[in-house]
Amino acid sequence: MMGVEDLLRQAEAARNMAGVQPMESSLGAAKHADPSSSQAISPEDLAVMKERFPNLCQFSDQFLQTKNIDQLLRLESTSMRIKESERSRETEDRLANNKAALHSKFYMVPEGKDNRCTELHPARYLPGAACSAARMYIQAREVIGLSSPPQLACYDLNAVGMGGYVTARGWLELGTSGSSKLKVGLFNINNAAKSGKSADDDSTDMKSVGEFVLALRTLRTAAQFVCPWNLSYLAIENFFLQKEFMKDELRHDDNPAKTLCQFTDFVISKNSGRWRDGSSFIYFGEMKGYWDAFVGARPQSKASNFVNHGSRPGASAAKHQKDRKQKSPRYNICGKFNTNTCQKQAGSCVNFKGIPLQHVCNWRDLSNPASQPCGQNHARVGNH
Repeated sequence: MMGVEDLLRQAEAARNMAGVQPMESSLGAAKHADPSSSQAISPEDLAVMKERFPNLCQFSDQFLQTKNIDQLLRLESTSMRIKESERSRETEDRLANNKAALHSKFYMVPEGKDNRCTELHPARYLPGAACSAARMYIQAREVIGLSSPPQLACYDLNAVGMGGYVTARGWLELGTSGSSKLKVGLFNINNAAKSGKSADDDSTDMKSVGEFVLALRTLRTAAQFVCPWNLSYLAIENFFLQKEFMKDELRHDDNPAKTLCQFTDFVISKNSGRWRDGSSFIYFGEMKGYWDAFVGARPQSKASNFVNHGSRPGASAAKHQKDRKQKSPRYNICGKFNTNTCQKQAGSCVNFKGIPLQHVCNWRDLSNPASQPCGQNHARVGNH
């Protein structure tokens, strides 16, 4: 926002361009004039001011002529601040008003036909549902039931650059509501590239985390075409994205991609059971508990880093215990800050025990058990 001096200079320049008498003489006298007098500012000067500062136009000439130049500029700057404040609230107010009107605003859906291909019903182009994802999922179960519409494989994934990524069986199981045979491996491009009967096989192990990431993204994209009301696959993908695909948790796993694949299949299976029961899918917030339970039931993933490689297994485990004792003490650093999810301000962040937590980077060199945290004023995510 411009300062009073800038506004005054612009008003003087505009007045000089209008060809009226110098502002110093008339307005300087107006400053010392009685504010209640009509001679505080001349009509010519007032016309220039109103042309240059349109916010003054909302006041009458009689009112403005009782003010001196400083008072007029304060009126203008105050009006500008009020309008800027109104504009900043306009977006939030509009969204809030639209939400409040949802219960009384209905879309009239005309009767018609839809063959999913050449003739599409206008109801397909209604705005997205603004209710909870759980309600949309449960209501879909009530509408569709346990029977499924004919499964298709002609969805236009070419339009989004993923044509040929899905196996035929992947389309079949994804189109079967509540299928217990749906696996993320059916969306592995390496499986889709195979020919014949083996193309429907999902047993191919994921060779890398990158391969799993692509398969999961393909599953989520395909689901957007087949069942856009089902956000369960998006919840799985976002859980892994926020946790960096469990990079820290699986650092000792011989095949982290396979573990991620198995957990995804586990969650999909759970969601299939929930569909059949008429309840909601596993929410993002629930996923961490399922992950902990899944990993806890897999001792081989914890011990995979200590497998016998030509020496006694016990010696390898003992070495690990010794390394753990040599690690640096625990630092009071906020973990959520390092994943950009902490809502607290620096200096006011504490854990559940009331211990203050620092908003600094907690990245450490995992190859060196005695390494110190980075400690810089940035989050680990996006910087390491």
